[in-house]
Amino acid sequence: MRINEAYEHEPILPHPAEESCPLNGCNKIGTQCVDVSEPVILTPTASVGTITVTCQGTPSVVCVTDAAESSCTVTLTQKVCVAIPVRFGVSMAPGEASIACAAGSTGCACCC
Repeated sequence: MRINEAYEHEPILPHPAEESCPLNGCNKIGTQCVDVSEPVILTPTASVGTITVTCQGTPSVVCVTDAAESSCTVTLTQKVCVAIPVRFGVSMAPGEASIACAAGSTGCACCC
């Protein structure tokens, strides 16, 4: 008896190509893209040093008499320099890493 006689209602299908499904199995590689995030937390730092104040030159003096000549306003103006040393910086600390499947992704077109 021939094989096709045993399956007379179904035609015999041709043998599949080896690359699609060999009899002894096949090796495949699955890929999945993921989004990996690693935040870095930056915190500003600033420290103020010793502040110095110095007078520059001599003060200017302006005297103004009021209209009634009953009083005078004396205004002294002095140039003052204030030096404020500040050391600026940034401290860094790693945050918690996270991972998530890429949205709508069933595989990657690239490999790592």
